[in-house]
Amino acid sequence: MRNNPQFWRSAVTMLLMLMGSYGLAEVRSEKLDMQAPPTGAVRQDELLVDEIRGVKTSHLALTGPISHVVALPEGCDSVLLFVAGKGTLQAGQHTYDIDPESIAVPYSDDDFQIVVERGECLHCVHISKQLSAQDKEDRKSFVARGTAALYFKQFSDCEAYTEAIKSPKTISRTVLPKEHVPRVAMGTVLTTGPDRVGAHEHPMLDQLFLGLAKNQCTVHADDDQIQFPPFSILHIPLGSSHGVIVEEGRRMHYLWMDFFLTKEGLDWLKTHKPVEPIAVE
Repeated sequence: MRNNPQFWRSAVTMLLMLMGSYGLAEVRSEKLDMQAPPTGAVRQDELLVDEIRGVKTSHLALTGPISHVVALPEGCDSVLLFVAGKGTLQAGQHTYDIDPESIAVPYSDDDFQIVVERGECLHCVHISKQLSAQDKEDRKSFVARGTAALYFKQFSDCEAYTEAIKSPKTISRTVLPKEHVPRVAMGTVLTTGPDRVGAHEHPMLDQLFLGLAKNQCTVHADDDQIQFPPFSILHIPLGSSHGVIVEEGRRMHYLWMDFFLTKEGLDWLKTHKPVEPIAVE
């Protein structure tokens, strides 16, 4: 076959196509369906299917009155991001009040309940991360996992940090520190325009962005550019040079989710320096 001129023409054509596309990044995104399901019902939509290996993302919408059992996938850790509406979370003997912009990470494989009262619609993004054998071993050393049924916090109560790619007026918070889910960390970015998150690269991790309420900005990655509205989720192409811009009169407020390829890559988080937050209108 290799002596066939047609074989070589096809091979060269394919090589040129690959070379032409190299370095171009496409930002894939999806909007969450924020319409309420019927009274007493739950709707579940998968988002960005197969976008990141070992990561499953779904959107749960629950209209009260309803008590819904959340089944946790075997061999995975789960993160629940509550983005709109109110409810309660019941895990074992513990009950937690759910308000918008809060996070829950169950520490056991036991299912738990979310309760939503009549007149409320709760929206939650459920992230499940498949664990490797090494992840399960590393998780044994996470002290926090032995002290409570789950990790639960309001975004606004989380530790603030700063980094060189952001302006002094930007408030960033570490919503999920690295000591809870192996090779995963999450945080928020909040500022008003005109402002930006400077272009940067991190080939040691895959990243999702989740637009929060009132977020209205633009994300660019290499030669691609995409509008980033509230209640949308997007994937930053691995290894791309990317940043975020917000114009005058608009608001940047999103949650980043970092999925590290190796635990050594967690050193990237050392660029985040704790700081006392300032007020953002």
